[in-house]
Formats: sequence, C-alpha cells, structure tokens
Amino acid sequence: MRPLALSACAALLAACVGDKPPPDPAARSEEVRTYLSALAPILVSRTLSADEIALIEQKVADEGQIAVARQVLSGWLGEPALADAARELIQTRLSVSGSGIDGVNYELPGNLAAWTVVNGAPWSTLVTADFCVGDDLSMIECDSGAPYTAGLLTTRAYLKARASRFNLTRASTLLNVFACQRYPVPQEVEPSIAKERLRAMFQANTPEEQEDPAAADAFGNGFGCYNCHSQFAWHAQLFVQFDQDGLFRPDATGLQDPEGELGRSVGGLFASHLADPAEAASPASQMLGVPVADLGEAGRVLGESQVMTECMARNILEYGAGLEPGAKIAAELISEIAAELSPGQATFADLVLAVFGNQRVYQTLVEGIRHPAPPADEAAPAPGDGEQGSEEQS
Repeated sequence: MRPLALSACAALLAACVGDKPPPDPAARSEEVRTYLSALAPILVSRTLSADEIALIEQKVADEGQIAVARQVLSGWLGEPALADAARELIQTRLSVSGSGIDGVNYELPGNLAAWTVVNGAPWSTLVTADFCVGDDLSMIECDSGAPYTAGLLTTRAYLKARASRFNLTRASTLLNVFACQRYPVPQEVEPSIAKERLRAMFQANTPEEQEDPAAADAFGNGFGCYNCHSQFAWHAQLFVQFDQDGLFRPDATGLQDPEGELGRSVGGLFASHLADPAEAASPASQMLGVPVADLGEAGRVLGESQVMTECMARNILEYGAGLEPGAKIAAELISEIAAELSPGQATFADLVLAVFGNQRVYQTLVEGIRHPAPPADEAAPAPGDGEQGSEEQS
C-alpha cells in the first residue's frame, strides 16, 4: 500500500477541512483526478482509466467535485480488486496470512474478508459468520472445532496468533480491531464486572489493596488491576475454551495451573479472571453490556452494533489514506460517515463509498496532497501508533 503524503492537518483528520475548491473548472477537475488517482492503486490496484478521466473532466463543472468523485468510486465497487483490498486490510490489521504453517491456514481471516466483498455480504460477517472460507473462496467448516462460530474469531489463525496468558491478547485484539477501543473502555461502552467476581489479584487498584502474592510486585503494567481487568475479564472469558494452538477444548476449567506460569491453565489452556470455578470454566460473558452465552453470541452483538460500524469506517479510512492504526481522527467525522450506514448491514463497498465520498474526508485529504508533510524523522515514534501496549497488565 502506498500511503498518501499528508499534511499535519490531514494526518489528524480533525476539524480542519482544507481550502475552498479552486474557482477554475479545470483546476477543480484536476483536484478530483488527483484525489482519485491517490486512492485507486490502494482500493482497486490500478490507475484511473481514460473513461474515468474523461468523466471527471466533463462533469465536475456541472455536478460538483464530490458528486463526480462518488460516481467514479461507485464504479470501483464491483471490481474484483476491491476484494483484494479487503483481504489486505484484515491481514494487515491482524498480522495473519500464509498457509501450511504449523498446520494452520492463516489465510482464513483474509479469505472471509474477500468472500464478503465478492458476495456483497455485510462487513460484519467477519465476526458473525457461521462458516469459514477456504482458499478457493468456498464455504468450509471453521478449523477450531468449536460448537459455536464467530467468523474469523473462531479460526485457528486468529486464536493461535493471539494466544497469551489470561487470553489477554485475543481479547485486546478483538476490542482494538473491531471496536477501535483500548482498555480501560468507557463505562457506557462496556460496563465493568463486579469486583467480587474476579480473582483477588484483579480486584486491586492500589498496592495496599493487592492481597495476591503473585501480583505483589505489580505483574504487568502496574498496580491498577481492576481499572482495566474489570473489562478485560468479559472479553478474555469468551476465549477460555480455546487452547494455545487455537483448538476448542470442552474440558477447559479456566483455573490457574498451580505449577505453571501465571495466567496459564493446564494442558495448553489459559486461566480465567473469574474466581468462581463454575464461572471460570464457562464461556458465558458480556459484550458491549449485553450478556452472551459464548463467543458466537458475542460476535453477533458486536457485528450488529454502532460501535463496530464506526470502527470499520475508521479502519477503512486509515487503510485508504495510509494512516497509522489508531491515528487521531475527529470522532464527529466518524459519526458523520457512519450515519450513512446501517449497523450490521453495511458492506465493505458501502463503507468505501461512505468514507471516501465524504465531503470532509475529500477536502482534508486533498489538502494533504496539495501540501504534503515534510519527511518524518525516522528516529521519532510514529504518531497514532496502533500497537496495543502490554496486555498482561495487573
């Protein structure tokens, strides 16, 4: 993917919207051409066609820049290369691809992304599908062996690549990639679990409150365990029945292995946050404040939510504009884009048109193309770094 060279204003996609359109019709047409020429290689793996250039030159003066840009974008939505862009987006965000590695097909998440585009299925299918997709884009059974499915979340590619103690990386990746949230999450998005339901080590918020010797030295990132793990617990519990190889294990107990590393259960499984043994062994939990029986139900709640719709709009904007995951983007802009979309029903094509056919996105990215930022200091940290901090917090 070739990122756009954005100015500081455009890189933030904040309140600024760039200059007014140039008064000269030819200059306005050239601006649209420049904008779409930057997006075409990313979204449809080609340059603008002669017909598209002619359409821009003929219609911008009468119909306006955004209307014509949306016409050209609409013409891209049926192109096979758009499925490749969807695949790349998901593979990049999850850092999973390749097949025949350790007996796991890491192409399954990307295959599902491509399948949704080819078949015009909602983009939420990524976390709601009751099937997986093979390398030939045919439906197959998911490979984790679970009796419930949640699209790519129940592929071994996702589960094995994100295996970690207490299932923290599986949980944080779910939240980051599909809800664009990081712990601690606002209470209105995910209400915390009651302290008394957690293991003692996760109830503490100060050194004085910490009563578990295993956490006496502030395991992970500090002493404020409850602040984050009161929400981590909900999402990590969804994965308690999957072992380190991404296989479903109905015999999972969620109990800490007394002889093992903290956060590990026996037999390659991971420990639960929950204190009660019956709760620790169960995949029942909560997603966005809604009680769920297992990961399959959680995927459906997430997929139908406004939270995921807005997050997917953000992901596509970051991808198409070459922004770092987690870049600073005005919340009102994301809400404005999402208002054009139906939660749970919007397709990848719908998202692309809503994002890049948006007036503010157009103006801001054009501003970035007109006035590119100077080369960044390679030694400086990338702005809006999307990497999750250590999930193994206490």
